[in-house]
Amino acid sequence: MKALILYRTHYGNTRQVAEEIGRQLAAAGHQAETCDLLQRLPGLSAFDMVLIGAPTRMARAGWRAMFTLRRLRRMGIGGKSLVVFDTYGPVPTVPEKLQEDGKWFYPGAAGRLADRAGKLGLNVHAQVLRCQVQEAKGPLQEGELEKVAGFVTELIASFGK
Repeated sequence: MKALILYRTHYGNTRQVAEEIGRQLAAAGHQAETCDLLQRLPGLSAFDMVLIGAPTRMARAGWRAMFTLRRLRRMGIGGKSLVVFDTYGPVPTVPEKLQEDGKWFYPGAAGRLADRAGKLGLNVHAQVLRCQVQEAKGPLQEGELEKVAGFVTELIASFGK
């Protein structure tokens, strides 16, 4: 299997998740190419699946990630699976504050990307990956890269390869 991992990052956290996805795929014997959405997108014909990720900022995904979904459709992503991931946080630990501020984190960039992709008729994978950051600029919460490893293992199993 060959995967294209697209991401947009502001402080490096989403790039770190994208690169870890690539490492985990490679460790499992698959090929992966990562590409910042600021770069030119490669052709899709060589890839079996596309992953796209962005940070959650002000409860949304950035415009570049949202625009890329339309580009993927125009480029002919066809029936290839689209997998969505994001980074978000910091999430309040006090329940009352979480209830008040939850609107800024949920559904987040991943939820918005998955929703838009579905409306565009893209083949969106059912599971999304969300990785939490400790502070607005990072770093990732402890254990988040291990969560990436588990997600990639499940992703590979769901494709039966």
